[in-house]
Amino acid sequence: MELSTIAARNTDSIPAEETVVELRKGGMSIKDIHDATGVPERKVKELTKGIAKPPKAKRVVTKTQKPFTKAVERVFPLAKRQHGIRDYELRNIMHEEYRSEWDTTTGNYVSNYDQSTIKRVKEKVRLRAAEEHCSVLFVMDWVDEEAPTAGREFLEAAAADLMFRIKAHTHQYMEIHATRWREDSEEADLSQRKQLYAAERHLLKMAVKDYGIGEPLALLLERSLVLTDLLEGTPDVLMPVDQGDWQDEKPAYYPEPKGINPFLDFVDSQGWLKEVEDRLD
Repeated sequence: MELSTIAARNTDSIPAEETVVELRKGGMSIKDIHDATGVPERKVKELTKGIAKPPKAKRVVTKTQKPFTKAVERVFPLAKRQHGIRDYELRNIMHEEYRSEWDTTTGNYVSNYDQSTIKRVKEKVRLRAAEEHCSVLFVMDWVDEEAPTAGREFLEAAAADLMFRIKAHTHQYMEIHATRWREDSEEADLSQRKQLYAAERHLLKMAVKDYGIGEPLALLLERSLVLTDLLEGTPDVLMPVDQGDWQDEKPAYYPEPKGINPFLDFVDSQGWLKEVEDRLD
């Protein structure tokens, strides 16, 4: 009951002494009781002698949750779904909670978290799942949740087929273009093994974007062309190669884009979305 309501009940039907006691028990000060009831302060003190004023209620201070705690709270309900949480969903949450900063020198978003942070979040989610006796799943984006086994087996078979074809091409190359093929020596064998390894890597660099050190394909092709022309002794017929944007002078400052989703901005800055669109086309 509100103290003002109790004071309002100070009528002829309720003794003033009873009202004074109720107000004191409710936490009102001696002076406020006097002001509310008109009972002299001396009388109030006599009537409320021995009645301790209740302690003030403690103010509840809400602590600001840290990004790690907020990320775990958001990841957990998604991870315990039947099909778990997909990698892009996890990283989207990490970007939103930890934020990312725009690097004006590279033109990319730099995340305020790394792989160790993701590992800690996953470990915490798994620990909470064990405490609550439930299961959690962290799922790669390529997985088909409706046919996970069939999807995995398809990609494994495709990878085996690709590797078989790569090996077949490189061995065919060696049959035609093996170095020092006229020699029968350990040095010639070593040279050919090194050549086979280098040929396979060169093939992968040309076929797989960003394979190895990530050298731009145009630069790789130009270096190869210059070298083979020099070996052929025909450097005069060297034609300029379209070298793409890699040779353009990089700007000193990249303005931050004004997107509505930092995670999508980050993905777009890496060129992932463009790569997926090119493959779909």
